[in-house]
Amino acid sequence: RERRIAALDEAPSDMGAHAALQSLGHAGVDPRDVDLIVTACATPDQSQPAVATMIQEKLGIGSTGCPAFDVNSVCSGFVFALSAAQGMMLADPERYRNVLVIGTDAFSRILNWDDRRTCIFFGDGAGAVTLRQTGDDARRIHFELGSDGRGGRAIEVPAGGSRRPVDGDVLEQRLNTFTMDGPKVWDFAVETVPRTVRALLARQRLRPGDLDLLLLHQSNLRMIEALMGSLELPMDRTVTTLELLGNTASASIPITLRAAWEEGKLRPGTRVGLCGFGGGLSWGAALFD
Repeated sequence: RERRIAALDEAPSDMGAHAALQSLGHAGVDPRDVDLIVTACATPDQSQPAVATMIQEKLGIGSTGCPAFDVNSVCSGFVFALSAAQGMMLADPERYRNVLVIGTDAFSRILNWDDRRTCIFFGDGAGAVTLRQTGDDARRIHFELGSDGRGGRAIEVPAGGSRRPVDGDVLEQRLNTFTMDGPKVWDFAVETVPRTVRALLARQRLRPGDLDLLLLHQSNLRMIEALMGSLELPMDRTVTTLELLGNTASASIPITLRAAWEEGKLRPGTRVGLCGFGGGLSWGAALFD
């Protein structure tokens, strides 16, 4: 029904910084106390430097020297970033106490707006979470991640990188815009997502029905309905935001987390699953309660 498009002077780092400040405010964490920033983004402001460092500068904490880096796993990126952040927190808990994990994308900048097979799905946005050390190892997030590079061309921007820089031919053929093999992505998602969620839950001796809430990458509503049906979960155990925002790529899961919290579905003790899937091909699921 709606979507949001970034302003001409607005880029993923701007949206990411805004989301980061909201998250830090909710967590009661001063930006100066952030020890690490991990940003998932497939549409960076520019090829270099990392969007995470741009966000660090916009937060006014460049002088603190905290590490800041990007993850690009397209629509799975936020879950990959979450896993990387927690891994660093577990490896060095004294150094990494407060960590920002951000998903931010502006797909409107890379779309071919004449290609109705792709442009109708996407919008721009950002979301962020703040992770904090608790001293309770039982509260760690569990992950199931994977990639299959054989499907890389199903979701891609064919040119504009170092292999084929932008030139006249690239612009004429619009090879610097996003392309997607919709049927292949559908088949990949409906086969991979339920298997991944079940595998993650099985390692914790759980089944899909044990989840209070499953938040999926906001690809399109028909796909989400198919995935929930395959897992034998009713739609009231998920939250969707694509009706108002479209597919916001790596931002979709943290944005939907925020919506679940606003709807009162994200409370202490809620057993929550997340699952992102997309370019790479890649997939990532997370479980926390």
